[in-house]
Amino acid sequence: MYSLFSFFLLLFLLISCNDKSKSEDLFSLAFLIFPVISTNINMEDKFQSARVTSFYRKDGNIEFQDILIEYKLNSSDVTFETVEAYVGKPNEISFNAQTNQISGFFQRKEDLFQTNSIVFSYSDYSKKFKVFLTVKKEGKVISYRELTTSPPNPPTIPPNSITLPSISYESKRSVIGGIEYQVIRVRFQAGSDLSAFKQLNAYIGRPSIISLAADNFNVINYISASFYDTSSQNFLFITPELNSTYKIIVIGSTADAKGNRSIDTIPPPPPVSPCVGSVNAPTTIGNCANHCLVIDLVGNQMEYTAKATIESANEDYLYLDTTSSTVSDSNGPATFSYTEIFTPINTGTYQTDQRTFDVLTYHEECVVLSSYFVKDGPKGFSDNYISGKVIVP
Repeated sequence: MYSLFSFFLLLFLLISCNDKSKSEDLFSLAFLIFPVISTNINMEDKFQSARVTSFYRKDGNIEFQDILIEYKLNSSDVTFETVEAYVGKPNEISFNAQTNQISGFFQRKEDLFQTNSIVFSYSDYSKKFKVFLTVKKEGKVISYRELTTSPPNPPTIPPNSITLPSISYESKRSVIGGIEYQVIRVRFQAGSDLSAFKQLNAYIGRPSIISLAADNFNVINYISASFYDTSSQNFLFITPELNSTYKIIVIGSTADAKGNRSIDTIPPPPPVSPCVGSVNAPTTIGNCANHCLVIDLVGNQMEYTAKATIESANEDYLYLDTTSSTVSDSNGPATFSYTEIFTPINTGTYQTDQRTFDVLTYHEECVVLSSYFVKDGPKGFSDNYISGKVIVP
């Protein structure tokens, strides 16, 4: 109200002193004064408490500071209000209450999950920063706190005066989510007492590239790191590179000492081919004096049939079939074939209809051929099953 009174008083004096003043001069004067009135924003104090803490962290050769902002609100409308923090250099970041804007910051984060905390990381632990912690409603700042960080002190690295227990590893192939990975587990010697260690980490990398830093404690040029899982009692690494070798460096520290171990790995052998034991055609599986499969290769066509020999004319029942399948037990390239005969059954050789498939259109490395033979008669029931894998050229 005082500003409005002053404005109209000034207009009155100008008009009374010079009644020839131009209307545009009055408009210009009003333009200069009214924005100050219209942008006056009343801030609330929504924060019960707010504090900032800096932590030192080293990753390889880079020394970070992690800036943790913790706060409590007096009250919060989670539907319409958000908490955001802005971090910047002290001489650059600022808040303009007239425009309701924060400028000069290099990073902004929102407490999306309402944890009452926000974390920033910066790759220089020696810097000091200014933080604006804000409560926003409908995109506008309605409350804020200004905080200043202090650089963290790097921890004192203890001397190399302990020897870590011996380590070993196991590596195997494992299918995870339909993709095959190399899974490496690193373990300490069985029965090792690790209770004194405050930190146990392992790092994996190329054997010729990964190495210890000059302090013999931090690791540089590594691919990934792993913490020691006390429940499974190992360090775990998973990589899609099935045939790669690695060097793994394990570092550990107690309250007053540090040490390290390293080990070189070799990749796990590839799984045994499911076609191991396959034979080339032409070939015979079984004994044709009793029951067999006869396989031949004519050009690009693989041909096969099942045969059974009957030595007694007293049999009452005969059944003989042949089946093709893949090593994974899927249907094979040719259809099922069988023959079934009831009494009278003469002595001699019986066989199924010949089956044929084109080896050029069959994309498996081998094919599984099998046959089942049954006979029944005065001497009783008997059966026989034969199977074998044949290479598909």
